Amino acid sequence: MSEQAKKPGRGLKIALALSLAVNLAIVGLVAGTVIGFGPMGERDDPRLRALGLGPFAMALSREDRAGFGARIDRATVRAERRALGEGLNDLRQALRTEPFDRAAGAAALARMRDATVTLQTVSHDALLDQIAQMPVADRAALADRFARALRRMGGHRSPG
Repeated sequence: MSEQAKKPGRGLKIALALSLAVNLAIVGLVAGTVIGFGPMGERDDPRLRALGLGPFAMALSREDRAGFGARIDRATVRAERRALGEGLNDLRQALRTEPFDRAAGAAALARMRDATVTLQTVSHDALLDQIAQMPVADRAALADRFARALRRMGGHRSPG
C-alpha cells in the first residue's frame, strides 16, 4: 500500500473534527435538557435556554416565564429555529464533500450564527420588557435567584 493510502487527508481530518464538534453540541443540548432544573427543583424550560437566556432561564419564576413567553414572537422563533436546523443540515452536507467545501461550511455556520443572533435579540428584548414591568420586590427576588443560578452554573460570586 502506498503512503498516500495509509494517511487520511487533511480535509477528512477537518471534516471528522467538525462532525465531532456538531455531535458534541447536540449531545450537550440533549443532556442539558434532561438534567436542567430551575428554581426550587422546577424543571427549567429548554425553550428559554435555547433563546440565549443562560442563567435567567433558571431564575425566572413560573409567572415571569409565562409573561416572557407571551412576549415572544413565535413566528420569528419558529423561522429562526428552522434556519438553525437547515444550517446544521448544510454543514453536514459540507462535511461529506470531498474535498471539504470550506465555503459551504462557512456559509452554513454564518447562517446558524445569524439565526442565533436573531433568537437572542428577540428573547433579550422580551426579557427586558418583562423585567421592566416587574414591581421592585419581584425584581429584587429575580436578582437573588439569578445570583444563585450564576453560582450553580460556575461558582460566580455576586457582589453584596
